[in-house]
Amino acid sequence: MSAYPNPLKVGVFLAEPLIQLLDVAPVDMLAMLQRDYLQGMAHMAGQPALGANGFDIEYFFINETGEGPNQMTGGFKVEVTHSIATCPPLDILLIGGPMPTHRPSAAVSQFLQAQYGHVRAFLTVCTGFLPALHSGVFDGKAATAPRGMLAGLKEEAPQVEWAEKRWVRDGKLWSSGAVANGQEMMAAFMREEFKDKKDAVELVLTMSDVSVRGEEYGV
Repeated sequence: MSAYPNPLKVGVFLAEPLIQLLDVAPVDMLAMLQRDYLQGMAHMAGQPALGANGFDIEYFFINETGEGPNQMTGGFKVEVTHSIATCPPLDILLIGGPMPTHRPSAAVSQFLQAQYGHVRAFLTVCTGFLPALHSGVFDGKAATAPRGMLAGLKEEAPQVEWAEKRWVRDGKLWSSGAVANGQEMMAAFMREEFKDKKDAVELVLTMSDVSVRGEEYGV
């Protein structure tokens, strides 16, 4: 994998109100690699040279209309920066989980398909798979979802190779099981995709103490 661009364009798609806050929290792990934040951590860890190995990151918080703030769980609100019409092509797109009954509009489906064609990485957390699945992004690919939904999904969406794992990677598509698995998936993603920043990634994961239990449940 060649180096990611710098500055890095990172998007978070908010499919509807009351997205679970922890579903989109993995973006904060990426933020720890932001140059100014990494410099502070590197200094604190006695490794100041690592501070120069961060990204400049531009964040895009997107919903269909661009209207906001977007209400999240826990009483939090997220400022919406772009609509699907104004969001530029991204490098990384993260989708947090809407309600299990969610179905995307035709316009959202078109947006997600277009972004999938451009991004270097497309990540879904928990029920964040739903907008992508119903937009055709998962077709013909290996993926996972919350364990309690997998039996039904194998019947309803046989075009996807469903796996009962904490996270699954298929090329640039990364999907996670439950909420907490999103952080584990992001840790694995950072280790795999930012190998040119290996020491900085390990510093971030050590300082944040994110547990990475492996893809397989029970391990």
